[in-house]
Amino acid sequence: MIKPLLTLAVLAVAFTAAQTHATGQKLEANDTIQGLGERVPAGKKNVSLSPLFKVYTFEKSGLTFAQVNSSKDEVITVLALTPGAQSRLPIGLAAEEQLIVVNDEKDRPLGMVTAAASCPCSATVVYQDANQMIVVVYGSNGEYITSYVLPRTKAPSAPQ
Repeated sequence: MIKPLLTLAVLAVAFTAAQTHATGQKLEANDTIQGLGERVPAGKKNVSLSPLFKVYTFEKSGLTFAQVNSSKDEVITVLALTPGAQSRLPIGLAAEEQLIVVNDEKDRPLGMVTAAASCPCSATVVYQDANQMIVVVYGSNGEYITSYVLPRTKAPSAPQ
């Protein structure tokens, strides 16, 4: 029950902003996430774990978002990272791409998607927190192919 509600909350934030702009209504400061979608978000630090991509994080109403940019500051994608509400916002070059979320129990993607790129391909971890990480797959020319949100494996506890 919570998962659908969180997903709806994420989508509501994204679509409310887009719809309000489209209808010409003025956005209020508390309706938006300051800097989200900008090439270089003011006041945000690049927290990427890879020199190939930049990552900026944002929080709004208990939800966490990660914006992945190219090294040239092109906005590629924005992912909602709140557990149970992983989704891709319609922002950036990969806005129409499907998000691949891995099933915690079987470590298999929950859906099948295809992507075209110049291969061989590589992958790099660009972000991680206590619960999950973002892995970006990129082609031999450094072009973004797709991204995965994966659960972090918890270290086994020492026997007692």
